[in-house]
Amino acid sequence: MRSHSKTTIMVIASDYDPVGNGRQLEMAVAAILAAGYRVCVVLVSSGHGLAVRLKRLGAVVCDVSRRPAVHLSVTSEVAAIIRNELPQLVIGWSIETALIVGSLRMLLRRSRYSWRYIQQLSCPPRTMIEATMVAQADQVIVAGEWVLESSKRIRPLESICVVPPAAVAFDEMMDRDQLALKIGLNSKKIWTLCVAPLISTSRIDRLIWAFDQMAVAKNDVEHIVVGSGPLFQRLQRRAWVEEVDGSIHWFKNQPLLPFLFRHIELVLQPGEVAFGGCFLEGFAHGIPSVAIDTPQSHDMLGNSEAGILVPALPESEFARRAIEILENKNLQIHLGDVGQQRAGREFNKNVSESNLLESLGL
Repeated sequence: MRSHSKTTIMVIASDYDPVGNGRQLEMAVAAILAAGYRVCVVLVSSGHGLAVRLKRLGAVVCDVSRRPAVHLSVTSEVAAIIRNELPQLVIGWSIETALIVGSLRMLLRRSRYSWRYIQQLSCPPRTMIEATMVAQADQVIVAGEWVLESSKRIRPLESICVVPPAAVAFDEMMDRDQLALKIGLNSKKIWTLCVAPLISTSRIDRLIWAFDQMAVAKNDVEHIVVGSGPLFQRLQRRAWVEEVDGSIHWFKNQPLLPFLFRHIELVLQPGEVAFGGCFLEGFAHGIPSVAIDTPQSHDMLGNSEAGILVPALPESEFARRAIEILENKNLQIHLGDVGQQRAGREFNKNVSESNLLESLGL
């Protein structure tokens, strides 16, 4: 049983990379701590090192899984931590936690101890079961209008609000040559970055085809792909078959990601990934993006303002526009400048934190 005096806010989340969902969670925890609350984060997957960053902030972190993906087998352990910590508020972070938190809410609703349940969504529910679990929440917080509209189409939600994410540059710095040596890159070449879970919706297969096309016009580019998932080995084999594996650096996780943003020249996103993988970090550092035009990427990039949105077909368009940015320094600088302006205007940290705390009722 807890012995501390501060009110506890619990966050149940996956273990993320330090960009995208992980970066947003980190900033949310920092804001709640600064507001004077105790924060306990329960990580229901593992492998990306988020626990270290959260502990540095002062959060209590409980790891309940050794699996790289969320699995319902940890539900009883999460329930035990809730009974021990007695949080006033439990936040399920992103859709993959909804089955765990929503089912616990249903099971414990009639117990003597009750807690307020808020579900945060950076992507909409994908199935009716997920939507049913999200509907157990007292409040739903979505990261953008596109999530709001998509969620409503699956199941109407009674209490829902939009809290835009924050785009904040990293303070971490490292010499380019030193960074290249540590992670096996060529410091003399151009670097691009894609961060995405290696699942079907990420469509990294499109990216491999684009890398092949880009190599025809430019042989001075190396591509960094950070992500884990069931397609990891299959995608590596495809890159080998298409003879582009020599220009791709695959990482299931990369702790040095924050250091990369001062050295990469282009962010790429061929599919549907929460926060575009690292769109927001790209904005903050003035890095342009090329992305397949989806409701989410359009919501993030605007009308090709901070990067270039391309159709899924023809597939050659993705590579063509990426090469255009890399070969046109003026265009690269313009898109980067607009991205930084968009970061301050649309994804302002102070506004995001204020809206988050208000939505949480803190």
